[in-house]
Amino acid sequence: MPVCHRQGHLSCSGAVTGTEACGTGGSKKMSFFEKVKIDPIAFEILRHRLFAINDEAAATLRAVSGSPVANEAYDFNTGITNAKGEVVATGIYVGVHAITLEAIIKGILDNYAENPGIRPGDMFICNDPYWGAAHQNDVALVAPIFWEGELIAWTGVAVHQVDVGGIVRGSQCCIGADSIYQEGVPMPPVKIVENNAIRRDIKEQYLRRCRFPQLVELDLRAKIAANNTTIARVQELVQEYGIAETKKAIEAIIDYVEFRLRERLKELPDGVWRHTSYLEYEGKCYRCNLTMQKVNDRLIFDFSGSSGQARAVANCCVAATRGAILTVLLQYLAYDMPWSAGGVMRVTEVKTPPGSIVDATWPAGVSKGTTAAAQAVLVLTSICASKMMASSDALRDRAMAGWMGGIWSQEVSGRDEKGIPFNCVLLESMVGGGGALPYKDGIDTAGMLHAVGCCKANVETTESRYPILYVYSRQEKDSGGAGRFRGGTGYGAMYMLHGVNEAMNLVLGFTPENTEAPGLAGGYPGGSAIFAVKQGSNIYQLFEQGIMPGDLSEVSGELAVLPSAYLGKLARGDVWARQNTGGGGFGDPVLRDPNLVLQDVLNHLVSREAAEETCGVILTRDKKPRIDVEGTLTRRQQIMEMRKLLFSRSQMGVSEGLVASAAAAQVQGGDGGRRVLNEYLVLKEEDGRKLAACHQCDHVLGEVRPGGQLSVLSHQGPLSDAGRQVDPYHKEGKFLFHQTACPNCLTLLESEIVVKQETDIVADA
Repeated sequence: MPVCHRQGHLSCSGAVTGTEACGTGGSKKMSFFEKVKIDPIAFEILRHRLFAINDEAAATLRAVSGSPVANEAYDFNTGITNAKGEVVATGIYVGVHAITLEAIIKGILDNYAENPGIRPGDMFICNDPYWGAAHQNDVALVAPIFWEGELIAWTGVAVHQVDVGGIVRGSQCCIGADSIYQEGVPMPPVKIVENNAIRRDIKEQYLRRCRFPQLVELDLRAKIAANNTTIARVQELVQEYGIAETKKAIEAIIDYVEFRLRERLKELPDGVWRHTSYLEYEGKCYRCNLTMQKVNDRLIFDFSGSSGQARAVANCCVAATRGAILTVLLQYLAYDMPWSAGGVMRVTEVKTPPGSIVDATWPAGVSKGTTAAAQAVLVLTSICASKMMASSDALRDRAMAGWMGGIWSQEVSGRDEKGIPFNCVLLESMVGGGGALPYKDGIDTAGMLHAVGCCKANVETTESRYPILYVYSRQEKDSGGAGRFRGGTGYGAMYMLHGVNEAMNLVLGFTPENTEAPGLAGGYPGGSAIFAVKQGSNIYQLFEQGIMPGDLSEVSGELAVLPSAYLGKLARGDVWARQNTGGGGFGDPVLRDPNLVLQDVLNHLVSREAAEETCGVILTRDKKPRIDVEGTLTRRQQIMEMRKLLFSRSQMGVSEGLVASAAAAQVQGGDGGRRVLNEYLVLKEEDGRKLAACHQCDHVLGEVRPGGQLSVLSHQGPLSDAGRQVDPYHKEGKFLFHQTACPNCLTLLESEIVVKQETDIVADA
């Protein structure tokens, strides 16, 4: 029997039966295993075997591939599906690929069953986003698994390729493209392996479009090896346990995750939550809008109100949107379940307006969809999920502020010191700050929420392969969003060309002008993603003097702060620096424990200036700083006085979705008839009315009802008000930092980034 999560003994736990009853007598309800008629011990053995097989396929891929993208940064994923294409097992790497494999396999089943047919020994290659690929660089290879002539499952792997054609080296950010025709060539599913042999005609056609065919062919062979590993191991499993038991376990895993997730959703309050993100491309601003509704045991994701699609580059297709949603749900709600994408997606409904930036229609380009629109969807989903979880007693502690937002990939290409062409994908985009929780700081340089198994390549690997030298590689001070609990710090690095005199190509994309790592409960957003160049610098003179600069400001030269998508040149003597976003903060920064602030300053994660400006903590100027208690009290009082002056009373909804949810929520008995909605709001009842009150001082903000509004204080200031590393070059573009506070105690209730003028936004789809 499964282990009871509540009691720790073997029993029919609530997690398996959907009941709270446990004890020594077990549950009276029929267990999940009784419903699906599978032995629970056999289920656990086969489940773990299938996931171990999938992990072995990933290890095989890393061992065979010669690309740092696969064997250093792990920008790939492997998966096993049932015969219908529903994902049974997915790896810990890039989550969106789980939906990629599902969409491609279902497309093959629907369109290729008769012609060209699906047979043992076949493998199909595909990178067409309109068939399911995340973007053209993520090339998938899927293979059917047969037993005695019966199709019983599929396996697949998707890997980011260094180049798949198009007008820009690297194929990722085809700036200036009018449509997908100017981007990397999209390839619908093609049978590239037939009867266990590579079809040379298809292989040559595939490699012909690549600027670096040797690396791409190595990855192709690595994918074949990974799929062959899975096929062999699954067939061994059938030999050991029988075809009936194996097929039953494959289906039961999906059913089990669906069952568990529905039970978890039932514990959460019904309601509606909203969030909006913005992307900038070619001087235009695109809105990504999500309304997430939870009804009993279902989640509905509605992207109505999102802008119409761009010509190219920034959009994503609906498969990538679904993949981004899946990634968040795995992390936030299925954290203690098998990662079966098929089970998770059964409880969701996704509504996207065709022709929008989150559901592009042919022939819109999508070459950076994974780090543009799909990344925005990931942020939207994570924030709405956190707002939902924050209003739940069961999952409140798992709500998180936004993780690293914009993911700025950079590619440097040219000829190295030997005259050999190269294309270097600098994979520092894998590292950023984690979002803060209601009780602890976010993880510093944590990685990406949607790819927990990925990592940045070693500095030494990059320097040994390419004519690039790192000046520094570090955690970036002040990049974590301020809050009662701080967001994790982002990553920063500075580079220069080394050993070559020829200018190199530089391609950047894609990160928003604003920071896409929102805070929660008044917490500040994480720092911006920044890319800047000092052209014609004095870096070599500094080296001759024995000086190692620790910041771009310490190097002379002409400064250029580059836009969200960029194509240009790097010359000898140019120095460029990047900064990845930090995580969002949780709660009002003025409520942060001064001892935590002191520790951050001592650890060089927060500057003295930020500690004083935002958290109101004054430190002594001793060699070993201490907290100036009186100075801190005075400074925090000054911050509150400034809020009084700056904030004006207004009528607005504090988190519209939260208000709508609260209207449907029941006031609990006990604790004075109150219900904690999250860290900044409580719900109580007086004279038959539901009232929202500040959680800090209990001041009543107003009556809660659908469409209602609460009386709060608000203020809009420049984007740079959000932190020292938010818009540090003070471009002050299309966005403002908007804050709301309790009119009684002035505690921050919400902080968000808003657009200055609606006229700047591209019209809805």
